[in-house]
Amino acid sequence: MGALRSERRQRETLIHHAVVSIGTNSTRVLVVERTHEGKLVPVLHRSIGTRLGANLKEAGPLDAEGVARTLAVIEQYAGELRGYETTLGAIATSAVRRASNAADFRDAVEKRLGVRLEILSGEREAALSFRGATANRTVKDTIVGVLDVGGGSAEYAYGAGELAGSVSCEIGAVRLSEAIPALLGASVPSDIDALEAEARAFARRRLAPIAEFPKPRQVLAVGGTMFNAAAIVAERDRDAVDGIVLARAQLDALARRFLAMDTATRRAQPRISPQRADIFPAGLLIVGEALSLLEVGECTISQMDLLYGYLVETYA
Repeated sequence: MGALRSERRQRETLIHHAVVSIGTNSTRVLVVERTHEGKLVPVLHRSIGTRLGANLKEAGPLDAEGVARTLAVIEQYAGELRGYETTLGAIATSAVRRASNAADFRDAVEKRLGVRLEILSGEREAALSFRGATANRTVKDTIVGVLDVGGGSAEYAYGAGELAGSVSCEIGAVRLSEAIPALLGASVPSDIDALEAEARAFARRRLAPIAEFPKPRQVLAVGGTMFNAAAIVAERDRDAVDGIVLARAQLDALARRFLAMDTATRRAQPRISPQRADIFPAGLLIVGEALSLLEVGECTISQMDLLYGYLVETYA
């Protein structure tokens, strides 16, 4: 009994840190626990599709319904976080940095969370994704790239241990799907080859800056598209895909498989996140084109991503 009390007291002294991240497609929260050895260990990760960037396209105001969905989830997260003695940060990415009413949205978020909302630049987002994905991996003496395809933008960063360069490209799964609506699956396309070719060409133009970087020996991929892809291919839960290697050919085949379905059929597939089903093929096509530009045939999934990178930079 004394040993149990001692263990309980020890756990009670552990420090928690949290971050809420507001993306174009999803709103997420990550809570980590700082161990007595100083390591940051995830203890809670939640992701809810809120589609804040719906109808935003290249610029303009945030959609009122998307704002309402996102703020409701933020209030939910705020309630859950009251169960932790934690420090809290908040970040936002592509949709908010493009929005004409970003200041009003930031005020609404800060009112609910009680902390400042940092609207990340694309370059900072890429750097934080690199830091998160490489934090617990040995990546010295070889060029490693980190690819983060989100709803509104795609970030790429590379380095050999330390960050050497990064870029943010104005293409994401939501933006590509809204630019080419047939990707969304309202009906099965009559010509999948033509649709795929159009989408790939669009994505490749937006991803062109990636080709200017040194070619990596390994690419680590993060983000909801890749977590879903790995879960489907490996037949695992989306929270248990870290380290899975996916070939570009597998991603291409998966994209074509989902393009041949309407949205309802996509949502019924095992292990797909229902809120991502409509934009899933677009995300896969973007990843495939990015890997082609980087001249690599596969990527490795890292579940440590932007959120973990933010917490490592802030608290480690």
